[in-house]
Amino acid sequence: MDRTVRCSFVANLNRHNMDHSQLTPGSDTRSLISAFDWGATVLGARNDWPAARCCAVDLALRSHAPIALLLGSTGILVYNDAYAALIGTRHPRALGMAVADAFPEYASFCRSVIERVGWGEAVLLSDSALGTAELAAAQRCGIDISYTPIMADGNRVDGVFAVIMATTARVRAREGIASGLRQSEKMAAIGQLTGGIAHDFNNLLAGIIGNLDMLTTRLAQRDLTSAESYLAGARSAASRAAGLTQRLLAFSGRQSLMPTVIDIPGFLLDIEELLSHTVGPAIELRTRCDPAVGTAVCDHHQLENALLNLAINARDAMPDGGRLTIEACNRTLDIPGAGAAHTAGAYVVVSVMDTGCGMTEDVAARAFDPFFTTRKGGQGSGLGLSMIYGFLKQSGGHVELQSRPGMGTIVRLFIPRETATGAIDGADSATRAPQRGAEDVILVVDDEPDLRALLAEMLEGLGFSVVQAPDAAAALDVLSASGRIDLLISDIGLRGAMDGRCLVDAAHALRPGLPVLFITGLSAGSDAARVVTGPRVDLLRKPFSFSAFEDRVERLLERVE
Repeated sequence: MDRTVRCSFVANLNRHNMDHSQLTPGSDTRSLISAFDWGATVLGARNDWPAARCCAVDLALRSHAPIALLLGSTGILVYNDAYAALIGTRHPRALGMAVADAFPEYASFCRSVIERVGWGEAVLLSDSALGTAELAAAQRCGIDISYTPIMADGNRVDGVFAVIMATTARVRAREGIASGLRQSEKMAAIGQLTGGIAHDFNNLLAGIIGNLDMLTTRLAQRDLTSAESYLAGARSAASRAAGLTQRLLAFSGRQSLMPTVIDIPGFLLDIEELLSHTVGPAIELRTRCDPAVGTAVCDHHQLENALLNLAINARDAMPDGGRLTIEACNRTLDIPGAGAAHTAGAYVVVSVMDTGCGMTEDVAARAFDPFFTTRKGGQGSGLGLSMIYGFLKQSGGHVELQSRPGMGTIVRLFIPRETATGAIDGADSATRAPQRGAEDVILVVDDEPDLRALLAEMLEGLGFSVVQAPDAAAALDVLSASGRIDLLISDIGLRGAMDGRCLVDAAHALRPGLPVLFITGLSAGSDAARVVTGPRVDLLRKPFSFSAFEDRVERLLERVE
């Protein structure tokens, strides 16, 4: 059916199911069937029809439900008023036609149904959307079609008795239930995620605030003997908080990665000693690498973290000792995996296998959920496997987990194989030497006054002159003046009419080639955080260390000799 006819079919079907009590069965099509020249068809004159066929026609004409009969080997159409109302302008032309000719777009399907029912098989098509995804989306309509053989004398199938019923209400009710379930599951996942984040951050904040409060108290007492330990405690907690945000970003696939070409055999050789110390002497560590394995492309640090996490999990699953095996091999996937989870391509597969207690099916199904852990309270954040999942997905790979209680666990890391000739080029090796002087002036733009003041103090401690601006408008006033500015440092998410990117565009219009350092707390996957970096534009993500900040500033102010 063309789209207009299909939409009319759906509308008519729904209207028929609401208003069927007002119909007079057989009032129109009965007359047409009586007047039709059936002798000109393969069915022959109506007076010669077998009793079973006549009974089927009479039953259809008396019914309020839409019914079509597909008679004979070619499926000659005979139908009632309700069915005629559904097919719109194809009535009455379709009466007496072979169904494949009346509906050529469904010819193959109709022939298949006639053949199946011809063997005496009843066929039920449930919740069909008339074969079109477009219609299903536009009309939200479903139908049931029941195809039953019409048995003539001698146990011979004379045709097909097709009854059509609208199931739109049932489909919508089921979709409503499914939607509600998805929303409930989504809220439960959000609750678990936010609850886990709040728990971990509250612990970390308690460490930061507690150490700073104690430091404040000791300073008021002019007691500096323990100041260093309080500062170290606060910094340690803050660093762990930064690590927690990175693991969350890893799970969401929005962390900043630095992919490089990694020689997998050499990598496994280098990390073997570290893994051995991690799992301890009670666990036998074996590493095997297929000779064909070469290089893969991913973030070296994140891959190391992934194997350490898996080694720790394996160690905890084998409290009485066991064996941990790490293998590497090449694998090429020609077709996507189930659910399109696996992308076709060439991979290096690093498998981590233990002989531990294994997981139940329920635990394995939730293993990659953030903050899900089977360890007792305080012994794990539940972010290790979710971090691995996010890191690999963001790297163009994927992860598989296979586990059974008492049979151990296998985790396979699919890492994109390096196929280019040669390694990734390193940085420009041209000789550079810092030649800055105390006269260098840096413009710092941030709408957070405490952070802006801190950045200014850091820069002044390095010997720079600093000009501060709370927003883009104030920064442009500075840049429009004739004073010297050697570097612009700006937050991306500035409040006001212009964000950091718009500010830099305007700044380059005023001062072409001005070096820029963006700083941001936005995730790497955020559209708002995307900037084009280059030799004169760099990006530093919060939180950052003083040394990382200093390094970026120095690099942007370097002059080529």
